[in-house]
Parts: sequence; structure tokens; C-alpha cells
Amino acid sequence: MTVTTLLPIEAIKQQFCRNLDQHNTLILSAPPGAGKSTCLPLWLLALPSLADKKIYLLQPRRLAVKNIAIFLAKQLEEKVGETIGYRLRNDSKTSANTRLEVITEGILTQIIQKDAELLDTALVVFDEFHERSLQGDLAFALTREVQTALREDLKILLMSATLDIDYLTQALPDAQLMNSEGRSYPIEISYQAPKSHQRWREHALTVIKDKMHTHIGSILVFLPGVADIHFLLESLRSHQTESIKICPLFGELSLQEQRQAIAPCLNGVRKIVLATNIAETSLTIDGIDLVIDCGLEKVAIYDSASLMNKLMQKQISKASAVQRAGRAGRLMPGHCIRLYGKDDFERRPLHSANDIQQADLLPTLIEAARWGVTALAELPLLELPSKNKEYQAWQELQSLDIVDEKYLLTKHGEEAAALPCHPRFAHMILMAKAQGESITLLACLIAALLEERDILKGEQAKYDCDLMHRLQLLIQPKRNKNPLFERILQQANSLAQNVQLRFSIHAIDAVKTGTLLAYAYPERVAKSRGNHGDFICVNGKGASVNEQDALASEDFMVIAQTSQLGSKLNVRLASQISLEEITDIFAGQIKQQDVANFDNKSGRIFAKRQTSLGAIVLSEQPLKQEITAESISTMWCELVMRKGVGFLSWQANDLALKARWQWLNKYFPEYGLAVIDDEMLLATLATWFAPFVGSIKTKAQLDKLDLSHMLLSLLNYQEQKILKEAAPTVYIGPTGRNCPISYSQDESPKVSLPMQELYGLTVTPSVGVFAGISKQNQGIPLLLELLSPAQRPIQVTQDLVKFWSGSYQAVQKDMKSRYPRHYWPDDPINAKATNKMKRHIKE
Repeated sequence: MTVTTLLPIEAIKQQFCRNLDQHNTLILSAPPGAGKSTCLPLWLLALPSLADKKIYLLQPRRLAVKNIAIFLAKQLEEKVGETIGYRLRNDSKTSANTRLEVITEGILTQIIQKDAELLDTALVVFDEFHERSLQGDLAFALTREVQTALREDLKILLMSATLDIDYLTQALPDAQLMNSEGRSYPIEISYQAPKSHQRWREHALTVIKDKMHTHIGSILVFLPGVADIHFLLESLRSHQTESIKICPLFGELSLQEQRQAIAPCLNGVRKIVLATNIAETSLTIDGIDLVIDCGLEKVAIYDSASLMNKLMQKQISKASAVQRAGRAGRLMPGHCIRLYGKDDFERRPLHSANDIQQADLLPTLIEAARWGVTALAELPLLELPSKNKEYQAWQELQSLDIVDEKYLLTKHGEEAAALPCHPRFAHMILMAKAQGESITLLACLIAALLEERDILKGEQAKYDCDLMHRLQLLIQPKRNKNPLFERILQQANSLAQNVQLRFSIHAIDAVKTGTLLAYAYPERVAKSRGNHGDFICVNGKGASVNEQDALASEDFMVIAQTSQLGSKLNVRLASQISLEEITDIFAGQIKQQDVANFDNKSGRIFAKRQTSLGAIVLSEQPLKQEITAESISTMWCELVMRKGVGFLSWQANDLALKARWQWLNKYFPEYGLAVIDDEMLLATLATWFAPFVGSIKTKAQLDKLDLSHMLLSLLNYQEQKILKEAAPTVYIGPTGRNCPISYSQDESPKVSLPMQELYGLTVTPSVGVFAGISKQNQGIPLLLELLSPAQRPIQVTQDLVKFWSGSYQAVQKDMKSRYPRHYWPDDPINAKATNKMKRHIKE
């Protein structure tokens, strides 16, 4: 059946079909409304070159998958699941006759993993490719590798309204580029920035209320997050009438609820849709001719401290702003009100940051390992994460026994990769499987629960972080019919089927929740620090529970989810675990050692035998026998590391040594002395500190140590000689007096001595000279602070000759009147240095 439309993309149909026959990689840029998602896929079914083979059409959002499949099937006057079908996690409609499947990127990755050559596939279409999710990038990379290495005839089509064309054409030099015009409905853009960015919600509410009463058509409002949608829903509830329907639209709603938000309105009814960026692409909402865009979005950024994605509110890019505005002109002329300034828009980046730089890499790496690569650089990804981030993620997979030290999948990893959930939860389910059916079903339910939003809200969630309470709500016989609950149970059932079990809530006992969480999050087993609600984790990070929470009084817990406030982790979901369970699970990782602990009150060392798991001490007891010098040294080093080098008792001579050393570092780096600062001293404690403290039992003894002697152990004989000669501690004047030199990094070294003791001296003394290395180095002149007989400063100079021939005369006159008994010659250059009064000087 041939379907014709009047969409703008029809203008390039012949050229597109010809290019697709002649090229295996195409890039199509087409504005919103051109018909690339709703018209072009139907051409593909009629192309002889694609006949009898499957076509996959990828959409980045679940809602778009189902709606596009339904729309395309309707165009063919068929039901979904015949020629056109769709596949989602836990929901699909396909048949043996299905040629065009609308799917998400994650589904394509699984298809390729099971059929590496895609033998029955002719074309893979990546729609809305500008969104560049991590799943989308991985699916594209695998498809591209199949095309270049296994199937040269496989065709790839990238489509979007706002593609970064320059970047893509560089990355895909073999690609044929095409453009299509969009629908020509004009969109008026206006800007209404709030007076205060902190009160943008209230500003948005004011604008919406105004347009509710003055605008005739339906309105689409773009908001950053679910909390913002709920705020406006509550605020607008009293303004809702029979002719005005207010609908939320966000990813966590069920597909049925989402479809209600985009369904056509009854005659005489206007709609106000409050949406996240889920409505930015691929969806047409009937009747919308006004878009109100707050210019913000919530982006999931993986936080290595909390081990989870956290939603960060950010400004959208120009490309996203164009996409949002385009929603107003899909079916008729429209208007977009941007709730920010035009100059603000102009300053925004053209495209958003790629997901791969800010997302959790574990799901991507397990698929990469499953594909057979040990580094993401081996895949034709359009962008790579930082090496450090990728390394950390590989290490996490290794700690879960999913990959080995070469980053190859273990047998356990192969089983984990086959499960449709996060690698941490896949590991948890497999570990549970070895312990029986009941605990495995509990693991499936925990995985499904943790992959959804919290089923408790507001104050109830704030003061109850116990995961077990949530599980009990899910498995109680008379639970409420809640769409979120049903979605969690459906996913739990799917996971159970993947491990050949029949899911039944009646077979579940939540008592082993803590054990299972310890498998998923071994680094977040935590012990109470003694303060109510304050815990430390195996990985050394601190976390706190609200004092009113029942878990705050537990000795041990396992933390599943946290939120971060500054540098502090607040526990959102956790479960109690016993010491016996920890000992059983981590038997191979628990260490026992004799350690020395410092008691702040007594200032003494006490020996203990500790059993520890990472940074948490599971148990300890006093040690009666004498502790080794090595343990004592280790204790002092750890204490100094925690408290800093300021904990040590630095005397004046120690500080003077550091000042001399640092001065040489700054002004004479050619001498090659190691840089000496607090960071370096902490890093080298084992060299200069540990060998001297093995017998020190108290802080009082520690304070008596000669730190200067210890520091000099960092230098060899030659380096000590350089320090001694190039940065001497004293200047020996003509009279034989030893005058201390003070060193500073900000000015020349200074020495103070009576002016009379410098008579006859025409060369200003210098420091910084070490003849053994450079005879040409003249050093840096000392800053001479000249003193009166009463030891008061009278002049500062770095040029004695200039001083003798210049300002000396004024100084001489003053000194003669103040100290007449002392010697003040008219010709100081040819006078003899002295420390005596006139009557003791022999003419």
C-alpha cells in the first residue's frame, strides 16, 4: 500500500531513496514538522533494496516509540504488530510479519549482542540523534562496528532537526549529507525574563495564569523536573475548569498516563501540558500553538561519591531551545515565550554536553566487555570519557567479579551481562541465586525497586530510609493498586524469569535485604561512629542518617542511595546488616592486624588488635604484648597524615631550615633540591619521619625530636653541602661576628649588624653561591639592615658602595650627634671595621 502525504520531506523523497541505494551511511537534517519520523519510515518499506529485511527505527524516549509505531501502523491501516511493531522493556508488539520495528537504543544493543551480524537487518535508523544519550552512543558504535567489520551492506541513517553537522561529517567521512525543509508555520519568539532567577517558578506561574485566560489554544510548558511540575499543578488546580484541562507529562508516568497528556482534546476543551524535556522531540500534541519555555532541564550526572546519578538543574542549549520552540509550530502558526532574556539565549552553547562525560559507565562497560573489547577506545564511539573515569568504572566491575584483571568478562560476568538490569543488581541476583529461590526473588524485587523512584514521598521518605519498609509495602497482600508498584512488580517478574524462576510475592521474606545490598554495594557497608546517625563506609566516606530515623541507632547498615549536601552524604535508602552477615559475606577481604592508636587525652600510644573491612573497624581488643616499632611508626605517620605537619613541634631552627631550603627551591632550582612544602613532607613521611619514631610512645617524646636532623635525611651529602654553602645560616662579618641570616621567599635574605662592622667593605655579601656547580653564579646580594650602637635599624641597603658614597653622610651626621663616643669616619670605604668605641681604637 502506498501512503502519500503533504509533508515537506516529500520534496526530497526521490533524492533520498536514490542516496540510500548508493550509500550505506546517511545523515539527514530536517526541522521539526518535516515528517522524518512519521512519513519517511513508510518510504523505507517500499524500497526494493530493503525488501524482505528488517528495519529498526530507534527513538530515545519510550513514549515516542509506542506513539510513532501506532501512528505509522494507522497510516498503513493495520494494527500495531503486523508490518510495523515496537519493542520496549517489558512491553512489545511484533509478529513474524513485522518489518519495521520502533525500539529504544538499549533494545538495539541487546539485539546486536545476540546477533552480531544483524543478518536479517537492512537498515538501522537513529532518530533524534542530537540527544546523544550514552545508550544511544553505544548502540550507534556497535552498529557502526557491525557495518565496517562484518556487514558492509548494512545501512545506517542518522536523523535530527539540530544535528552537529560539522562534528558528524568529520567523524563519519563516508556519510552522505542531506537536508530537508521543515513545515513553514511561523513561530513568534518573545522573551520574558524573571526579575529574580531564584523565583523563576513564581514567574512561570504568573505567565501561565495570564495565558490561561487570554490565549485561545492549548499550551505546552517546559519545566526542568517533576517537583516543578507538581508545584505548578498544585498552584493551578483552583484555575482548572471544564474547558481547561491541566496534564502532567514526564518520564516516570506510565505510558498510559503519558499518552493521556498528548491525546487530542474534546471539542471546546483547551489543554495545558506541564512537561519535562520528554516533550522536546518526536511528539506532536494536538492543539498546541503556544510554548512557554523556562530554559532549564534536569540532567542526570553520575556522582562517584554517592555511586548514583543525581539530577542537576542546568540551562538548556540553543539546540534544545529551538526544538522546544518548534513544538508550537507543528500544526499551525505558533508563539514561544522564553522565560529568560535574549542575551541569555545568545550566550548559551549550541549543543548540550554529551552524556558519556557525566553518566554512570558501568552499564556501558559491561556491554563493551560482552562485545569483546577491553577499552572504549576500541569502539567507534563519537566521543570518549576521560581515561580516569573509565579506569575507575573498570575497577568497580572487577570488584564485583564481572571482569578479570584484563577487563575480560568472567563466567560470572557473562551471566550478569545477560540480565536486563544494572551490573550491580545483576551481581546481587546471581549471588542470591546460589542461596535459594526465596532470597533470589527478594533480590529481583530489590533491583526493580531501586531502579525506580522512591515509593515513599516527602516527610515520610525523609525520616524513613529503611529499604525493608518499602519492600514490605510492596509484598503486603492488601496493597493499593498503584501504577508505580505494579511497574516495579512487573520488572521483578521479568528479572525472575531471566533466572528461570516464577515470581511470587508470597515467597519473599525481606529479612535478608541487608545481605543482598552488601553484594550490590560492597563499598557502602557502613559502621556507626558512635554519634547518633553518623556512619563511615568501607570506602572511607562518611554518611549520615536523620537522627529521627530508626536506622540511626543501628551498629551496621548497607547504603543503597544517598544525596549529597556539600561534602556530606545523606542516606536516602539503606538496610540494617549484622556483624555476622558482614563477616560471612566478606570473609576473604577482612583483615586482622595489630595497630597502635594514639589517645588524645593521655597523649600516649595504646596497642590494639583490629579486625577491619576497608576503612571500617569491625572489632578490636587491647593487645597485651609489646607492639612492634614498625606498627608504632605506621601509627605516627597516619596521625600526621590526618592532622597535617602542623601537628609536629616545629622549633625556630627547624623553621629556619625550611625557609633556607624553600628559598633555594625558588631562586636556584638548578641546584636540583627536592621541593619542600607540606604536601611533599606528607608524601615522604616514610623516608624522613618513620625511621625516627619507632620507639616514640608519647606526644611529649615526639615533641623533643630534632626535626631539622630528620629533614636533612631527605638530602644526600652533596645536596646537604649545597644547602649549607648556598644558603648559609649566618654571615661572618669583617670583625668575625656571626650574624644570623633570615630567609623569605618574597624578598632577599636579610642580615642585621652594626654599620661600624662593615667599614672598609666595598662588595655587598651574597648568598646562593655554590662553586661546585656554577662559578659564573654571582648569587643574590644580602639585604643589609645597618644598626646603630643601640641596635636600632638606621638604614637598609643591597649596595654598600652606593650607600658609602651617598646617604652615608646624612647617617654619619645623625650618628655623631647621637653617639659621639663611637667612631664615624669621613671615609668609610678606607676605614677599618670595628666593634669598639673611639677610645679603644688605635690610630
